[in-house]
Amino acid sequence: MPFPEIGRRRQRLRLFGAGTAGVLLAAALVAAGTAPAAAAPACSVGTVCQAETAQLSGGAHANTNHSGYTGSGFVDGYGSQAHPVVGADTRWSVTGANAGDYVATVRYANADPGDGSSAARTIGVYAGDTRLGTLTLPPTASWDSWATAQATVSLPANSGTVALRCGETDSCMVNLDYLALSAPGAPVPTPPEQCTARGGSYTDAGLIGWEGDTDGVVVCQNGSFFLRDGKDTAEGFGVAAAPSRLTWSNVDGYLPALATAFDTADGAKVTVTDFADKVTIGGHDYVAVYSRVAVHNPTRSTLTVDPAPTDGLLALDHHANTVRPGATVTHDFVVGADRFGADVAWPSAAQLTAAGGYDRHFDHMKSYWDGRLASLAQLDVLPDRTLVDAYRSGYVYTLIAKDGLRLNTGENGYDEEYSHDSIGILATQFSLGDTSQAADLLLRLRDLIGGQPQYVDGVWKYSWPWAVYLAKTGDLDTVRAHFDTEGPAGRSQPSIADTAHQIAADRTGPGGIMKMTNDIDSNGYWTIDDYSALMGLASYRYLAQRLGERAEADWAGGQYDALLAATNATLAKTMADHDLDHLPCSMVEPNSANRCRVATDANWAAPFLFGRWAWDGYLFGAHQEGPALTAIDPTYAYGFGRIGDSLPAHDFGGYPGALYASAYNAGYGAAGLRGSAYRDESIRAYQMMIAHTQSGPYSWWESASAPNPEQPWVGSHPAHGNGSAPHAWGISTANKALLDSLVAQRVDGDLLVGRGVPNSWLGKPIRVSNVPTLNGGRVAVTIGGHGRTVTLTVTGAGTSRVLFQLPAFAGNVAAVSAGHADAAGTVTLPAGTRHVTVTLTHEV
Repeated sequence: MPFPEIGRRRQRLRLFGAGTAGVLLAAALVAAGTAPAAAAPACSVGTVCQAETAQLSGGAHANTNHSGYTGSGFVDGYGSQAHPVVGADTRWSVTGANAGDYVATVRYANADPGDGSSAARTIGVYAGDTRLGTLTLPPTASWDSWATAQATVSLPANSGTVALRCGETDSCMVNLDYLALSAPGAPVPTPPEQCTARGGSYTDAGLIGWEGDTDGVVVCQNGSFFLRDGKDTAEGFGVAAAPSRLTWSNVDGYLPALATAFDTADGAKVTVTDFADKVTIGGHDYVAVYSRVAVHNPTRSTLTVDPAPTDGLLALDHHANTVRPGATVTHDFVVGADRFGADVAWPSAAQLTAAGGYDRHFDHMKSYWDGRLASLAQLDVLPDRTLVDAYRSGYVYTLIAKDGLRLNTGENGYDEEYSHDSIGILATQFSLGDTSQAADLLLRLRDLIGGQPQYVDGVWKYSWPWAVYLAKTGDLDTVRAHFDTEGPAGRSQPSIADTAHQIAADRTGPGGIMKMTNDIDSNGYWTIDDYSALMGLASYRYLAQRLGERAEADWAGGQYDALLAATNATLAKTMADHDLDHLPCSMVEPNSANRCRVATDANWAAPFLFGRWAWDGYLFGAHQEGPALTAIDPTYAYGFGRIGDSLPAHDFGGYPGALYASAYNAGYGAAGLRGSAYRDESIRAYQMMIAHTQSGPYSWWESASAPNPEQPWVGSHPAHGNGSAPHAWGISTANKALLDSLVAQRVDGDLLVGRGVPNSWLGKPIRVSNVPTLNGGRVAVTIGGHGRTVTLTVTGAGTSRVLFQLPAFAGNVAAVSAGHADAAGTVTLPAGTRHVTVTLTHEV
């Protein structure tokens, strides 16, 4: 269907040729309106025959304006708006077919054709001009979602051509991706994976690379990968071109080393592993990708398995392709991938192969990333191990996405900085305990917000990562040096004070609220903006107080109180005028009047995440009152109630073009920590992401469509994604929300333990260590127990009181061995007390 595209279009540059293992064929992009081929191209039985390269006539034409197709495009022109185009024809010459029955498999998309309808549609299968049968094509979720349908047809002898044609009685109005003919009972052919700068044919996208590199390497589910930095080419292995089923995971659960495992038709078990390492050759730093194809033979016969590497891969060994029964043979390769932005020559083949083998570089890579992760709060033991792996791998991805000091949001999209993204990424980095390069990163952030006006909430929240940094380190000198001092370029390198005072200047909205912005990619008086500004003022007041800047602290306090009053008054009026019990997306209108009218547009929860105030304002001791506090639980109930069963539980939705889910899903649950009924929402929402929406191992698109059941990768994975995958900002919000759900530190010294722990985790061990507290302190927390008994042990420094706040404690504490418990379920341990046993009234 010729509808406008939403989001960025993937570019397909090279593909693995079906039936030619390991050979990469050029695939030019097909433009809409391509003229029909002079003759019908060949379509062999047992292969995938792309529609866009067939002979097209009767109105059928090739297009690329939707995603998710295989090959270099798809075919549309079969009708729209209840008007099928009779005679639209996609045709191939049949080869390798004797007279007899064959299964015709067609991959297609069938969504709203422009008249609001959704129905199964039909198309005819023809040999020459003789109709052989009818394909019935059920609806798909969107024009970016694809499905397959089959019909058994009887091909006559010397059938000549086979076609998919819109006949007189067909409803048509579908898009066609490919046809595959197979003998009854034979495996149905599947298309080869194509790895591009955006990802693979199934919207799959993983990431390997090095911290601070310029062009990280996008990896696809079959172990192929796409090189940038001027190379703009895919590399991979013919043996892995098109597995029918595969697994794809991080080595050791978290490393940026991605392993694809599958079985070959003759029974061999193959694993392709790709990772990147930093190498120094001739005085220059490079990133090189190392790949290993491991072939294990579990059969009783000797097998021959050729990895069939692409031409750009350099062999690091020369092992035979024959594999004896019970044996494993490995084949190692290397290729240059990135030059850290330098204009230097690539290392020669001899230099790369002389720089060491696969195992040596794997050990170096692992050692480096383990060292970088060591500075973080450690999730040593959780009842759900996948959360630990997602936390660790996600943090590594944010460092690979970073270009030098530029905190970019992604690699295969959004390969640049955005003010509110970078602020969130950096605040998470400090909150998790990594303060390396802190001053340089904060000043790079200063340059960014001084020169990028697109998202002004980033300007208003600039003081927040500074405040987190000061709270965690106590480094007054660095903060004081930039508190009210601009950079050499003046206002384009604003001081912390400049950005705080900008908040006052930008209060030009009705009733003294913040001005109209585009901060959720649509113009409006968005609720997130007022809470972003309040978060910025609360952070600035904290900084001024710590620095002894009394006048600025008093000014910030006055501005905070005034803006909070204006915000509360405006929201109270909007909610009363429209009989709302929930927090609206807009300060001045109900959700029905803006983009939040769509139940699955996740921006219904945007004030809870991007505004930061409800939870992070609380951590910084801000005075809090009003709808954004009292309406937390009703807003979650409203949003999930509207979504109903249309999405999995704990799924907040996505964004236009991919409304199934988002990378921010766990982050949206963070405000639940400040409420009562949804305190474990971040953990539950993170688990939903892991279960349903990974587009690479612990890699998520900013927004994603519903899962594609055709994926070779075992599990539930989206059919389409927008933005980037992995999406560094989304992952950072998930990781901060996860840690805060377990352990969080307030600036007044209170350590909050277990506030977002699900009831189902009681009786299972939880241990979190190396958690940053205040002024350089670190603590470890262990939660245990069984039955009605729950124990807590805290060791370390940098905190005063401990508030043990499991949701299961609410109205359910019978006795405590130390401190005291209130009716809300908070067990308070005074300073110096580091162990308690809590006895529950009843098990949960």
